[in-house]
Amino acid sequence: MLYICTPKKNSTMKKLFLSTLLFLAPCFCLAQNGEGEDIIVDDHEISFKAPDYQFLRDTINDPEGVYYYPRLLERLAKGDTTLDINDVRCIYYGYALQPDFDPYGHFDEQGEIQKILFSDVEPSKADFEKVIELADKVLAKKPTELPMYYYRLIGCHYGYGESDPRTEAARFRFSAMMDAVYSSGNGNHDAPFHLTTVMHSYFLMSMNDLHPEYQSLGQIDGRFCDIFPIEANEYGVDTLYFDIHECFMHMSKMFESNDEASTTRVGTQLEIPLGTHFIIKLEEELGEDKTGFKVVKMEPYDNVLVRYENDGLFPEEGEPGTIEGYFCRSTYGNTVEEIRDNVKIVLVFKSWIDSMLNYDTDIRQENGTWEKTSNSGIWHKVLMTEIWSTGYDMLKISNLRKMSN
Repeated sequence: MLYICTPKKNSTMKKLFLSTLLFLAPCFCLAQNGEGEDIIVDDHEISFKAPDYQFLRDTINDPEGVYYYPRLLERLAKGDTTLDINDVRCIYYGYALQPDFDPYGHFDEQGEIQKILFSDVEPSKADFEKVIELADKVLAKKPTELPMYYYRLIGCHYGYGESDPRTEAARFRFSAMMDAVYSSGNGNHDAPFHLTTVMHSYFLMSMNDLHPEYQSLGQIDGRFCDIFPIEANEYGVDTLYFDIHECFMHMSKMFESNDEASTTRVGTQLEIPLGTHFIIKLEEELGEDKTGFKVVKMEPYDNVLVRYENDGLFPEEGEPGTIEGYFCRSTYGNTVEEIRDNVKIVLVFKSWIDSMLNYDTDIRQENGTWEKTSNSGIWHKVLMTEIWSTGYDMLKISNLRKMSN
C-alpha cells in the first residue's frame, strides 16, 4: 500500500506530505458530514455528482466539441488554469473510454521515484528533476495516474522552488485531478467516490492519513464498489466507498478476451487478479521442466469465502488435465469482530491432473512490488489452500512441472 508518510528519516518528504494533508483534509470532513451536494476543496466550492459515461461517449470524441479528449489532455499538460472542474472530470473519467484504458497497470517508474524520494539521503536538485522526468513518462502513457501528479509536484516544489511557475502549474494539475475525483461523490454508501484506477483508493486514503482495516468488494445499485472500514481518525470517517465499476467491467471484458484467445494460446505463466475464478488445462506433455497450459476460464469472483469450508466450490470429478481455483478473500468467525479480524487472501484450488506438481508463485503488493512466495505444491484431487495477509492484489503462477521424487 502506498503510504506517502512512511519515510521517517527524510524530513523533506514528511513536511510536504503534511502540508498536502492539511490542504486536502477538509474534503473528507465535509464529504462525510455535509448534508448538501456541495463540498469544499482548496477553499472553493464544487458540487459532487457521479460521472455520466453516456455524456462522455457523446462528447469527448467530437473534434469540434469543447470536451474533445486530446485537446483537454494538451491543456492539462500545459497547466492551463482556465480548465474548470467539468473539463478535468472529462479527462479523468473519459480515460475509462479510451482504447488503452488500463485500471490495473503498474509502472516501473514508480519504484524508481520512490527510491529517490524515500531514500535516507536527502535528494539533490538533479534527483528532483529525475522525479519529474519519470513522472512525465508515466503520465504520457496514463494521463490520469494521480500519484504521478503528486510526485511531480514534489519534484517541482523542491527542484525549482515553491513560487516557480513550473511549480504553480504542477500544483494546479495535481489539485485539478484530485478535485475531479472528490467531485464524484462524498465517499459514503449513497454517493461513493468514483475511480478509473483501483489503486487510487489507497492513494486518496494515504493522502488524508486514513488507514483501512480491510477491503471488501460489494455492489451498490448494481455497481461494483470497494468498501473500506477505516481505523479511528480525527475526521470521524468510519467507512469509505469507492465505485470501481468501470474497472471491474473492464476486467470482465479482459477475461472474455482471454477466454477467446485461450483456444490457441499456450503459456507457462498466468497472472491472476484478486477476485478471480479460473480454470487452466495442460497443453503439453508433463515433464520436470516447465509445462505449457491454456486458460479455459477466467471470470470475476466477488464473494468472500468462508475459510476451510470450500469443498462445495468444486465438482467431484473435474475435466482431466485441469486445475480449477479461486484467488480471493476469505474469513471466518462467530462475531462481526472475528470475521473482520480474520480476513485473509487465499488461493483455493483443486487439480484433476494425475501427477503431483511443483509450481512457482509470486504475489504483488498493492503498491505494485512483486515478491516470491512459497506453496505446498499441487496434489491430485486434493483441495489445496494457500493463505496470505491482506495487502496483495495479483498472483502469478508459473513453471508447472512434475514433482521431483
